Order: sequence, then C-alpha cells, then structure tokens
Amino acid sequence: MGFRMTELFPDGELNGEHRVVDFEELWAGHVTRVVVRSPGETSAEFHEIAARLGFDDVTYAVGWSAWMDIAPQGVTKASALEQVRKELGVAAGNTVAVGDGSNDIDMLRWAARGVAMGHAAEAVRAAANEVTASIEDDGVVKVLRSLL
Repeated sequence: MGFRMTELFPDGELNGEHRVVDFEELWAGHVTRVVVRSPGETSAEFHEIAARLGFDDVTYAVGWSAWMDIAPQGVTKASALEQVRKELGVAAGNTVAVGDGSNDIDMLRWAARGVAMGHAAEAVRAAANEVTASIEDDGVVKVLRSLL
C-alpha cells in the first residue's frame, strides 16, 4: 500500500508510506487515485489545464494549491460514503459531512447536512447547507457536539 511517486512530497504534506519509483512504475499495480502536484502553478492555473485537457473519463478536484486528485469516473467521497451508508443501513436523512476543499463539494451536496469549514473557498461554502468555524476555531468540534 502507500504511495508510489517520482519524487518525495514535502514532509507533512502527504501522510502514509512513500516509495520513489521510475515514471513507468507508477502504474505497475492497481491504483485508486492519481495525485498530480506542481508547486510552480497556482490552483487557478491547474483548473485551466484540467479544462484544456478535457477530462471526461475521470473525476478530478483541484485543491488549495497546485494539487490535483484524479480518480476513475464517478469515484468521489460522496460515492464512497453512499456505499457505506447503504451497507450500514443508515437513513439518507441522517447523514452529515464536513469539508473544506473542492474535492469535498460532491460530498457536501450528498449529505443531508453538508457543513463547510469557515476557511473554505466560496464554491465549497455554496455547496453546503451551513458553514461552521475554521480549523483554527475548532469548527468540526462544534458540528460533532451538535450531534450529541
């Protein structure tokens, strides 16, 4: 398990086991997602590149920086949570999700109660039913306490 990569990410930026490999070895085994990182680009530039490439058979989200997660078409946090919800027999109306990045938008729309973090971008906040405080102000704690 872990990550195969062509070069190491900065410390603390990506958790898990990291293994530097040749480019051709990146797809030598099963992968669940591809992470593309380009510190020289801005998030806006990454969005433009993705639009020009015309991704139509993958799902992707560009994060806070020049970082893009690419997954097979239809595979999102929302699709994974929907499978878990059904397997556990949880009513759709009893779902809560909290997020702060563009890769959380589908998940926030999926949840009966989608909560954006206070520091999230406007597009993320617009996808949510409500907005909580930022990370620094313990926004997730406030949401969890509201469930008790």
